[in-house]
Amino acid sequence: MADLHILTIFLLALSSNLDNIGVGTSYGARGINIPFSSNLLIAVITSAGTFVSMAIGNGISTVINPDFANAVGALLIGGTGVWVFIQELSHRDEDKGVASELLQETNFSNQSVFRKALTILDHPFLADTDFSGHISVKEGFLLAFALTLNNLTNGIGAGLLGLNITLTTAFVMALSIVTIWFGIQFGQYSGVHWFGRFSGRISGLILVFLGIYEYFN
Repeated sequence: MADLHILTIFLLALSSNLDNIGVGTSYGARGINIPFSSNLLIAVITSAGTFVSMAIGNGISTVINPDFANAVGALLIGGTGVWVFIQELSHRDEDKGVASELLQETNFSNQSVFRKALTILDHPFLADTDFSGHISVKEGFLLAFALTLNNLTNGIGAGLLGLNITLTTAFVMALSIVTIWFGIQFGQYSGVHWFGRFSGRISGLILVFLGIYEYFN
């Protein structure tokens, strides 16, 4: 059972970071670089978000029936997976050539940080606000905030399930660094950025599988 517990944590952390592959391939194909300092910052912020959201879920689980907490946690994770999969099926990838037009249409520079984060989730290349081809630490913070928002329900669900917070956070941090690096390398050498759409769909399917598994166990 301990091995299955660790496998669940690994798959949850992996699914939470598969969006990073989509972001990385999009950047790599467009010649946008994320230096290690920005990559590390993204990993720290997303793992901190995981820790906090899991702590919230864990706190809730202590005041409600354990079986009910487990069911809610499983449904949260599985439901998020269904939502992610549907969103990815309807996702439109934008070309770099329309980035400037998109910035004007969305009035990106005047948006709140929260709204910018939501916009970046749909159009990751907008994080490179100065079109320098380089994600600075400031731009990395905004990208990290966007990716963290995208994973909060996973963290709360994991906390309700009683998964180990420290181990899950460590997996999320390590896999965040690896998946962004892999995505950029893949995008740079293949010139393919649509590959990221499949990683999003895989992420959704993993979450659905974990939700079903945890609900019946």
